[in-house]
Amino acid sequence: MDDQTKPSPRLLTRAEAAAYCNISLSTFSAWVSAGLLPKPVFQSKRWDREAMDVALDRESGIVRERPVPDDPLQKWLRESEEPYRVRTGK
Repeated sequence: MDDQTKPSPRLLTRAEAAAYCNISLSTFSAWVSAGLLPKPVFQSKRWDREAMDVALDRESGIVRERPVPDDPLQKWLRESEEPYRVRTGK
């Protein structure tokens, strides 16, 4: 596989993540500390590129159309309400 067909890595080192955001390492660390960018994943020293995209979109006011995965509790509540709605018509 040559460099043109090789996929971009999803997990980035701190230096790669800062370069991806086009900011200095010190600015990157400050933004992570301030909660503007996510912390590294899995207690590692790698940042998720997609999570950074979501955080940057949020800070820029961009709304993503990507559905949010179901929280298990919310799924259970929604599913347990269905029989109630059918019985009562509410």
